[in-house]
Amino acid sequence: MDWSKYLQQLHDFVLFKYSQPPYVLLVIGLLITLTCSLPFVITLRQRVKQWDKNHSLVILSRWAKLQLLIPFLGIAAGVFIAFGAMLEIFGLPTLPSYLISLLATILIGSLVWSEIGVILGRRLLRSYITDFSEFFHQR
Repeated sequence: MDWSKYLQQLHDFVLFKYSQPPYVLLVIGLLITLTCSLPFVITLRQRVKQWDKNHSLVILSRWAKLQLLIPFLGIAAGVFIAFGAMLEIFGLPTLPSYLISLLATILIGSLVWSEIGVILGRRLLRSYITDFSEFFHQR
């Protein structure tokens, strides 16, 4: 029994050295992104429905933001892994591809997160204006 052979196989498995270029990392990144997208969409829909019912800022508590932020960070991590692996598949060396992926993910992720906040804020403001105008039309 040759233990060094099994140790080398374990080492290769841990470091994902089975495929060069890293198709496995591309698939893993896409699976992470798809897996985290579902809880994000469900939580976002629930928050919007609660806003439409209650028109309360209590729904925007830290816990609610955290419930949205955790799946969003999972999506960003999956995109980071998939984009870095894709750049590596296209021929970039490992370190530059993941640095470019990290910078692009941080930039685009922060823009998307802020835009989600702007859109939800506009929707909340529109609902307040609608309620306010209905209040004065009743009088």
